[in-house]
Amino acid sequence: MLWQAFPNRRKGHAPVSNLEVRIETFDSIGEDWERLLGESSDLSPFATSAWQQTWWQMFGDDADLKLLTVIQDGDVKGLAPFMRRGNEVSFLGESDLVDYHHFLHSGIEDAAFYDTVFGHLSAVESLSSVRLTSIPEWSPAYKAVPPAARAAGWHVEETFEDVSPGIELTDTWDDYVSGLNKKDRHELRRKLRRLERSCEINHVEYCTPEDITANLDEFVRLHRMSTPDKAEFMTDYREEFFRAVVINLAKVGVSHLYFLEVDGVRAATSICFVHGDSQLVYNSGYDPEHRALSVGLLNHAMTIKLAIENGVRYFDFLRGDESYKYHLGAHDRSLYNLVITRA
Repeated sequence: MLWQAFPNRRKGHAPVSNLEVRIETFDSIGEDWERLLGESSDLSPFATSAWQQTWWQMFGDDADLKLLTVIQDGDVKGLAPFMRRGNEVSFLGESDLVDYHHFLHSGIEDAAFYDTVFGHLSAVESLSSVRLTSIPEWSPAYKAVPPAARAAGWHVEETFEDVSPGIELTDTWDDYVSGLNKKDRHELRRKLRRLERSCEINHVEYCTPEDITANLDEFVRLHRMSTPDKAEFMTDYREEFFRAVVINLAKVGVSHLYFLEVDGVRAATSICFVHGDSQLVYNSGYDPEHRALSVGLLNHAMTIKLAIENGVRYFDFLRGDESYKYHLGAHDRSLYNLVITRA
């Protein structure tokens, strides 16, 4: 393992001389990774070791793993989950499969953590760029990375990547529906009444690894038949990753699989991840034969109702500006790319 100390030299910040950087493996950082997940703020399931390790095992063949930890007095204070391809460092995972990227840190000032990370990267002479994608605007990294990188002698270019709509949930379903704008509230109630009059409906949730495994084929089938774009997206290799990561997260209580059944037939589906008091919709699908009943939107609505009953405070539709998200009351948050090169 490589250790190197980098004091904090940024103007206006007191030096921190007892910080070091260590390059870890998934095995060596395992317990500290779990601890940082519990102590760090504004994270998501994409920051878990289960997610990152699953992605790495399937897609990391052409890269070198660079899990950088910041150490203070022997304790792990933060983690930068990086990989290196050629002369560039980036997060693990691309935007086709990962919605958010995160640094993890706790018990250390933001400036000290990011200054130490970029001080370490500056000392790697063969490194010419750092590409940080899918950084949420509410993440500490969005504000802290640019000044830390510039202080270490890098140039920072920020670009908008995508929107990530979500809903601040209320305490009750009635309050949620009442909070929609007049048109969307009317349409949701009308569509629910039409569905209830037209057929027998059942909304099903699966949470255990065994139940999710037994029903994933149906999710994949409905996902692929939804639209040509979704059929093109779900390649055999992505399907293999999808199955692996959903099951691995189910083992730690994160994955939830939903179906809306119409007269005993599965008409719509979604997979969500629950993290803290947030629920994230990773992907979904529906049978176009039932499009007239708005089964895709109503599956999401029923999932929101269940989330409210379970005490979820934020319902996150993740990246993309599909119209149904806004009809259900979502508001945009932004994702950004930071491309960092030597000045």
